[in-house]
Amino acid sequence: MYGWYPQEGYYPISAGEGRYYNDYELLRHIARLERQLAEVQGAMSACTKKNGALKKDLEVVRQQSSVQTQNDQTYQSPAVDKVNVKCIAATETSVTFEISGRRLTFDSDYYGKYAGEYTPGKVYVAMADYGAGQIYLTIKDDNEIWHTFRYSRIQS
Repeated sequence: MYGWYPQEGYYPISAGEGRYYNDYELLRHIARLERQLAEVQGAMSACTKKNGALKKDLEVVRQQSSVQTQNDQTYQSPAVDKVNVKCIAATETSVTFEISGRRLTFDSDYYGKYAGEYTPGKVYVAMADYGAGQIYLTIKDDNEIWHTFRYSRIQS
């Protein structure tokens, strides 16, 4: 009548046997949870180390890239048209920003894939350049890297 049910993880026991088996089962479950927690902590530690290394790599890129340092210096200039843009959508095929009530969509086949670099709903700092009938936006992404976009179409 009494048997092991691995899918349930317990022994069906009588009331008299309950105290002994409950302590045993409790300790067994605690040990199992401790093993799972150790696995999760190990995975988190590996991710933290990897993210730290990626951030260091990005910082090196920012320091060695003349375009990035020039954009940082240009943004500090008081004569620059600074705007805040809100990311509406970022997919594998396009990224859409809202600026002054208008939506600007940039296709990724020309500009790259920005799905992991911009977060929908987040507001980003940007510099706008309106010249020769074109709109250029230089927008800093989640990794503090500047990207320059030339408008492709306006949605209402």
